[in-house]
Amino acid sequence: MPAGRAKGDHEAKRITIAEAACTVFLRLGLARTSLADIARDMGYTTGVLRHYFADKDELLLYAKNLLFDRSFQKARAAADRCIGLQRLRTMATEFLPSNKETIDSYRLLAMFNGNAIGDARLMRVQHKRNESHTALLADEITALQREEFLPKELDARLEACGILGLIDGLAEQVIMRPEALSRAQLEGLVNRYIDCLARPSRGSHRA
Repeated sequence: MPAGRAKGDHEAKRITIAEAACTVFLRLGLARTSLADIARDMGYTTGVLRHYFADKDELLLYAKNLLFDRSFQKARAAADRCIGLQRLRTMATEFLPSNKETIDSYRLLAMFNGNAIGDARLMRVQHKRNESHTALLADEITALQREEFLPKELDARLEACGILGLIDGLAEQVIMRPEALSRAQLEGLVNRYIDCLARPSRGSHRA
């Protein structure tokens, strides 16, 4: 039991540090942020942070993953309250950069992706995360195909990539200028894409 509590405490502290780091990264930007800046913001020493994270890159990776894991858990939970094609609509719109939390997540992702260019290990790490996110949507599309809400001829993985690619592209616009697109406009664009998926065999599929 003591060992289990220690492990839980260690992970809880990593989450606390990552949440604080997000605030500093988003305020100063990646290049201008150091572990010392984050430690100072928390009232810690740099040595305390290094007990939990080896360096700034590891902390950014953990922080980015923390926010996106939360968003995917939220999307899955929201979809579970829906039926039919609305499940896919809900899951996709939950990923949109339509509030401060999701916009901040995409800003951190942009920082990480820029940092990963030229670093094969970080590129592999992010590719693995992207694949897991694609699989989540592809599984949902496959389930809707079995239930005849979507045409069976669709390539589930390809369409999942299409939905995520659309969302990522919209996110790039929003993180630079949050007022560029309203939530209604973002949702309208994603729902239009999903409508197109169902359209080829509309006569034989439930809407």
